[in-house]
Amino acid sequence: MMDIWILVQHRDQDIDAVTFGLLAEARRLAAGRDEPADVTAVAIGNGLEEKLTGLGAYGANRVICVRGKAVANYQGEIFAAELARLLKQRTPTYFLMAQSAQTDDLGPRLAALMETALVTRAVDVNPGDDGQTVAIRPISNGYLFEEIVLDSPATPIISLLPSVLTPDDPAPGTRVVVLFESAALPPDGLRTELIDIIAAEPQTLDLEEADIIVSGGRGVGKGKSFDIIRQLAEVLGASIGGTRPVIDSQTLPFESQIGQTGKSVTPRLMFNCGISGANEYTAGMEKARMVIAINKDLRARIFRFSDLGVIGDVHEILPPLVQRIKELKQSG
Repeated sequence: MMDIWILVQHRDQDIDAVTFGLLAEARRLAAGRDEPADVTAVAIGNGLEEKLTGLGAYGANRVICVRGKAVANYQGEIFAAELARLLKQRTPTYFLMAQSAQTDDLGPRLAALMETALVTRAVDVNPGDDGQTVAIRPISNGYLFEEIVLDSPATPIISLLPSVLTPDDPAPGTRVVVLFESAALPPDGLRTELIDIIAAEPQTLDLEEADIIVSGGRGVGKGKSFDIIRQLAEVLGASIGGTRPVIDSQTLPFESQIGQTGKSVTPRLMFNCGISGANEYTAGMEKARMVIAINKDLRARIFRFSDLGVIGDVHEILPPLVQRIKELKQSG
């Protein structure tokens, strides 16, 4: 029987929304085959036990959870070894992940241990002819797409862009049995040691991990004009992002770009300042939880993706907002 595996991605003992999108993608792949197919979700870490049973409502037929002291915190060497052990034992048809800072580290480690193919930043995956797998990924800054045909005897590993993962509506009351396994250190020992975990400053935090993001677009301007975005980010303890024109003008580095050819983000709170809302941009932020947009154009597309829209000039609205936030913080 065909078995498609997905990685349960989580942070602070909460399951990331991309996991539900991965389950939907796995179900789509399973539905496209004539033979019966199962979907298995595999989680590594502690404190997830109660939430994992709910994955059945999103399409998981089976959940495997590897837990123990060795996996209390992410360590690529251990996580890759545990996944490789499970994949070699059960040889699923595919192993799907969502692209993130963590899976960027995990994917190559796992592929090396498995001696198998790895495709990163994929936007689509389909069964090909003669048992092969076909994955599509953007190249040339998103101007072109390449088709990759995988013909690996071991389970191929495919990392999908979060922006293409849309969860299905859950089926109420559907639960799934969770199979627990104990994590162990690799028999040949570790080459690395976890000494400490240092929380990143918002300004240096990867946008995909950020809880609050202030993003600026062409309407903010260049050079010193962009300082108001930095000031708002500073008082909020937020990370800074931008649209492609902002990156092209070298106002922000490439790693700050949000969109289809940049980062896909899911912050708790997001400010979109001076951003019109082109498809290329909104594909990377449409899953943010609370979105506030500021734009002079009443008809700006960005308002379709916003919980609160403010019509006006960014440079007139943000300075008093920054000042008010400072006053509130000072008053305790």
